Amino acid sequence: MASRLLTVVPMLLILTVIVFLLVEISPGDPAAIIAGADASPEAIEAVRQRLGLDQPVWQQYLSYVWNVLHGDLGTSFATNEPVTEVIARRLPRTLSIGLFAMLMVVILSIPLGILAAVKRNSVYDRLLTGTSVFLLAVPPFVLAAILVKWFALDGFQIFPPTGYAPMSEGLGEWLLYATLPAIAVASISLAELTRQARGAMIDALEQDYIRTARAKGLSKMMLVCKHAAKNAAIPYVTVLGLNVGRVVGAAVIVEAIFNIQGFGQLGVTAVINRDIPTMQGVVLVSGVIVLLVTLLVDISYGYLNPRIRNT
Repeated sequence: MASRLLTVVPMLLILTVIVFLLVEISPGDPAAIIAGADASPEAIEAVRQRLGLDQPVWQQYLSYVWNVLHGDLGTSFATNEPVTEVIARRLPRTLSIGLFAMLMVVILSIPLGILAAVKRNSVYDRLLTGTSVFLLAVPPFVLAAILVKWFALDGFQIFPPTGYAPMSEGLGEWLLYATLPAIAVASISLAELTRQARGAMIDALEQDYIRTARAKGLSKMMLVCKHAAKNAAIPYVTVLGLNVGRVVGAAVIVEAIFNIQGFGQLGVTAVINRDIPTMQGVVLVSGVIVLLVTLLVDISYGYLNPRIRNT
């Protein structure tokens, strides 16, 4: 595990290089953007010197990494607020909806996928496959619009159409606002993970050791839960980790539809306003989240299969 933890360090360094280069590849002069449209060349140069943009690139990079290590992600060009504070205010909203969505995915996809594998080629299996294909074909923003129409505006009117309530206002209030966005975010991952659970379980049930256990008279429940599920878990967990990035991407669009001022909306607004420090902060935090999830997935392999842990 220690060696795996050490591999995260160069990945984080590469991530900081990519994030830092956003300044270089972004259109326009950051100093001119901050100084304003009517600023004189002298004023622009003064801003450039204040930000250290007149220094060599390698020196700017080292200064950027040093500041990041001390929790300083810069100051927003648009609002003049510390980027760290802005992200700390927006990120919990996106994380709460994203975690709710992933919880839905795990709770539903595992039993549905296992049931489809056990009842392979049955009516239930075909119905589940058709539903999964439908969810894969419908973009999250389209599903979000349908959910708002059916469950907030013209249909059952159970949920509010837009907005967000933090958990500090009560779990029930939070669920009212978070359920529809979480369903829209979870839809594609749910379809993919259900198909993944089905395929992995079918592969596991066709292994020789399962046939041997079946010949010894083990019940189907014991075969599935005790023997096949553990081997089927590794490919499932791998795809689950890869879907974290998809959830972050879906949250950007879904937050716009539900008017949730979250982390995704912050990134979109930063791009529109050419707010480079905020763009850097959003990309850096997103990358760190994906790296941490990937690390957890890799570590979980060792617990799911001790032979991997010993290699």
